[in-house]
Amino acid sequence: MKQEINRFTAYTNCPPGEYDAILNKSDIKKYPKGEREILTFLILGDNGLPLTNNKDEAYYSVIVCNKSKGESPKSKISKIKNTMLSKEEYDPITCRLGLPDISNFYGRKFTVRVANKDDYLTFITHIKRPRDNNWELIEGKYDGNLNVKKNLKLFLLEFETKLRPIERGGYREIVEYLSDLNMPFIDKDRTFTGQFNDQKYKLLSDYNQRLSKTYFKKIIKFIKSRELSDLGY
Repeated sequence: MKQEINRFTAYTNCPPGEYDAILNKSDIKKYPKGEREILTFLILGDNGLPLTNNKDEAYYSVIVCNKSKGESPKSKISKIKNTMLSKEEYDPITCRLGLPDISNFYGRKFTVRVANKDDYLTFITHIKRPRDNNWELIEGKYDGNLNVKKNLKLFLLEFETKLRPIERGGYREIVEYLSDLNMPFIDKDRTFTGQFNDQKYKLLSDYNQRLSKTYFKKIIKFIKSRELSDLGY
């Protein structure tokens, strides 16, 4: 009988580079806005043993995803699981019908790329696909072909019913803010343009400039994924 273990929760401390790594666990963590799924990898050295620092502490790195049920094929966690499928598991039809639970990948070894992303922190940005040894960027990326021109207010309100009643008041306030005609990504018809209007952007306060940039990225992700967690809900 296989013995169950209490899997360690560790934080990223690995220097940038390319390594073999073992997926250890997935945790849901609360953040100031919403919840995130954290995938933790134990980093291995060239000898196949855990890579350690001069204090004999093991190196770890992580992937941070928005919390998701994994029901959307465009979600980050679905992209990661698809990337990690072995050659025997991968099928171009079945992988578009559904994917294994993330726990099925625990203990497997992958080749990963660790890079600086946030100040002095490093995160895993690429995984080498076991099925063909090609690198896969596991970060969300806007490809320029997404149809982003939508009446943003009407589009966002379509998803209000997915929220708990207690959350809907705050959500409507966010919708009104994002669809305001002063936003640099909204035109006179309240259409989300997918790009910044420099003149409108310069008229905003410093705070609203920063906020508009943050929400611009979130809206792009949300239109693509249609998961409210990408807006912080």
